[in-house]
Amino acid sequence: MTMTDSDRDDLLWVLALVPPLGVRLYGAGTEAATQALLLLALAFGIAYGWAALFARGAGRPLGPGLPAFAMTFVLMLPGPVALGGTVLALSFGAVFGREIFGGRAILSPALVGLAFAIFSFPEGGFEARGILARPPDLLFAMSCLPGAVILALRGSLAWQVAIGAVVGAVTAGLLMGDPAWWTHLGRGAFAAGVLFLAAAPEGAVRGESARWLHGVLVGVLIVVIRLANPDQPDGVVFAALLGGLFAPLLDRALSWRPSHG
Repeated sequence: MTMTDSDRDDLLWVLALVPPLGVRLYGAGTEAATQALLLLALAFGIAYGWAALFARGAGRPLGPGLPAFAMTFVLMLPGPVALGGTVLALSFGAVFGREIFGGRAILSPALVGLAFAIFSFPEGGFEARGILARPPDLLFAMSCLPGAVILALRGSLAWQVAIGAVVGAVTAGLLMGDPAWWTHLGRGAFAAGVLFLAAAPEGAVRGESARWLHGVLVGVLIVVIRLANPDQPDGVVFAALLGGLFAPLLDRALSWRPSHG
């Protein structure tokens, strides 16, 4: 059977996400790792189940991106979460982040599902709290880089957004007087969120200049949310969501040309 471009993209996303998932599972402990693996199987089942249901009704193929959806959702979870909330969040991300658009998402379905979970179940453990009291996890951050480089070389990841987010985070940290500004890059889900949510092809703008600005906006928002909120949430999902929602506006603004005549 011939492998299509979509199949190759799905395979590359799986290979890119395996190292950070492995690091997360290794450091989580036996019980938490077991739950994460069960959630991963559940995420695959829900993603493919909703895709099959909508595809059958519309008479179309399943479409790409399902493995990345399931794996990214589980990768971004900071710890154990309730099963009921997870099922609802995954279903919301699948339906409203992907299937109602004919299987072609305008935002990462994992991002949509995670945002739904954080806003609907604020105490459900879907977002890390007290992020500044947690030490940077440099191993996790570094494990995200090899796969991201491969995806960027293939054009399946907007590298301008990722670098722009780093610039934005560093700038915000320095301007807000954070002496440990550099640690934001390794704290929480910064690396995974920037690379696999904010820079994912679903939410990235088309124009190169707008992509840089998109990334800077995400990076600034992450640091501002962490430093300005006494609860110190991770801020990655909310920043990536806002960046994705403003992406079309940024693209239109930077590509606008005055008409003559």
